[in-house]
Amino acid sequence: MIQALGAVYKQIPPGIRPYAKNTFVWGTLRSQAVAGRRAIGRGRRVEFLDFEIAHLEPFEFLGPGPRDVQVAAAFSTVSPGTERAVLCGLPGARRPFPYVPGYSVAGTVTKAGRASGFTVGQPVAGRMGHASDGIMTPASLFAVPEGVDLLEASYIEIGIICLQGIRKAGIRPGDRVAVLGQGLIGQMATRLARAVGASPIVALAMSRRRARSAVGAHGADTFVAIAEDPGALTALGADIVIEAVGTSKAIVQAMGAVRPGGTVVLLGSSRDLGRDLDWRDIAQQRRVRLVGAHISIMPAKDASPGSWTYAQEGRLFLELLRTGQLHVADLTTWRASPTACNQVYEVVAQGGADQVGIVFDWHAGPGDAATRREGIGAR
Repeated sequence: MIQALGAVYKQIPPGIRPYAKNTFVWGTLRSQAVAGRRAIGRGRRVEFLDFEIAHLEPFEFLGPGPRDVQVAAAFSTVSPGTERAVLCGLPGARRPFPYVPGYSVAGTVTKAGRASGFTVGQPVAGRMGHASDGIMTPASLFAVPEGVDLLEASYIEIGIICLQGIRKAGIRPGDRVAVLGQGLIGQMATRLARAVGASPIVALAMSRRRARSAVGAHGADTFVAIAEDPGALTALGADIVIEAVGTSKAIVQAMGAVRPGGTVVLLGSSRDLGRDLDWRDIAQQRRVRLVGAHISIMPAKDASPGSWTYAQEGRLFLELLRTGQLHVADLTTWRASPTACNQVYEVVAQGGADQVGIVFDWHAGPGDAATRREGIGAR
């Protein structure tokens, strides 16, 4: 069926294809709504229309099924690595456009399926694109505990990604830990490593542009700018190094910063190929244990002490926020109106500059293009 539709689509003149596609989607959505006795919701969402082009667009979506909830977003957190990869066409990233970025949102329930277990007005967090309204399904839906701010809760997916990396690292109180890369993933991993007792913690990055937010009461103890002192890496001798950059060069640097027999956790999603590097030889020379940590390999049901499920890590992240064992609000360096999405992604496409946490604030009205840069990294 899909192949047949694709063949018909290719016969349509290119100038007419967008209109044909929109008409098809419009009709299909209404057919599904009638068949499933479900309403049609409307909202605004960020879309990548092509490489390095982001717009805020109106859209329609199928209302919640029996176990789903419809959510009005309060905040959605940008995942700079993944979203930049798609936006700029980096190796291994998805290519089809238009593309809806984003997957870490907090908001309130506006409609609840009869078997969802949620109520209208309840604060929730989970997977949803950068959109004013949308559907969250049971597979990635969490109740936000009382006392947890929705801005912090919107970091939930980033928290889950980092928690499973921390768990795979097997950090014990007193372990010397270094975190390579001081973007959002790196700084979140640092805070979680602190929460489980790592000490001391060293923040590693090529430059000092994010040093202020990386070091402090909730972050690392010290900061090393590799470009200023390349020899500092091999002098570290950390028990565990968390690689949060996602490049072959960073993986080599991480293996140089760990002590012989230590552990390197690959938390970054590498976007280059590293064809000229013999990973096995480098690891064997220093007896380094390389541990992959990607959200896609988390178990769906059974869990072990070193590998919890997605649902377990999500609940733990929110509980750490509730109890004050984890603080993430100050990681937000740019609170942007969704109408400024093209401005946001211009910065993301260039590597993020000095920004750490970029959050879309969906309280902003459709005509409000204002952005607020706050805390560390404010300009």
